Amino acid sequence: MDPYIYISIFSGIGGAAAGFVLFFFFNKAFISFKMSRRVELGQISQEEAENLLKRKGFRIVGKQKRADIITYVDGKPNLGYVQADFIVEKNKKMYVAEVKAGEMVASPTEPSTRRQLLEYKFAYKPMGILLVDMTDRSIHEIDFELPSYSDERIFKLILWTLIVIILLGVLWIFTSIKII
Repeated sequence: MDPYIYISIFSGIGGAAAGFVLFFFFNKAFISFKMSRRVELGQISQEEAENLLKRKGFRIVGKQKRADIITYVDGKPNLGYVQADFIVEKNKKMYVAEVKAGEMVASPTEPSTRRQLLEYKFAYKPMGILLVDMTDRSIHEIDFELPSYSDERIFKLILWTLIVIILLGVLWIFTSIKII
């Protein structure tokens, strides 16, 4: 066989291997760069959020405060924690403040954000929960309530009672004028 064929085959294999190694290296470096950039932006957002809270009259009581929480799995306790960005105080009321940047995560109706804020309400038992939205530099007070289905049952009972009264009234009118 011609030696140029061997050289071409080995060059192709070597080139592919070198390309794979370069791709792997640069891809890993790019991911590492993105992660470090995200951490850096997160730190900047935290600092800006702290300044925003202070400007709005909140006093910083704690940063990155953990609250222990026990999760029972099949009756066995597992100790874990939740960690709030800030514990703040204003007008003698304690708040848990969570900092978010980005349109989706800054929405309290976004499921993962809502779950996180609910965890804070359960774990810290604050007077209020604040969502610090760094996309528009705003602070929103968040609260939760489960819908009351007993009110709905009372409404249905009243509605059915009215329907029965109206039907009885119509029947009384018809029997009074001897139509029935």
